Amino acid sequence: MRKGAITFTGKSGAHYPFHIWSLDTQFKPLGGVYFITQRKADKAKQLRATHNAIFIGQTADLALAFNAKTLSDRFMKFGANCLCVHLDEDPERRAGIERDLLSVYSTDCN
Repeated sequence: MRKGAITFTGKSGAHYPFHIWSLDTQFKPLGGVYFITQRKADKAKQLRATHNAIFIGQTADLALAFNAKTLSDRFMKFGANCLCVHLDEDPERRAGIERDLLSVYSTDCN
């Protein structure tokens, strides 16, 4: 289930739009950069949700990369509850985006 959208900014200053999905989402076989996060929202204070960075990666096939069996305990023990996805079919661009984001975000599992 889609939960919204978020933009992450790389060290280069480039802005990358991501769609936020629940971890049980079944993806199509598309390439993309992904950001596994723990999303927290304080509904009582009506604050915008925050995302704790857990893992950043990229894949040529989101359908193979993510299913219930591949989300290992190492992500779950950090409270993973969202999968943010930026679609991109070009492998060189995906690798560049991944490097750009890893230059900025400190993740628990990379």
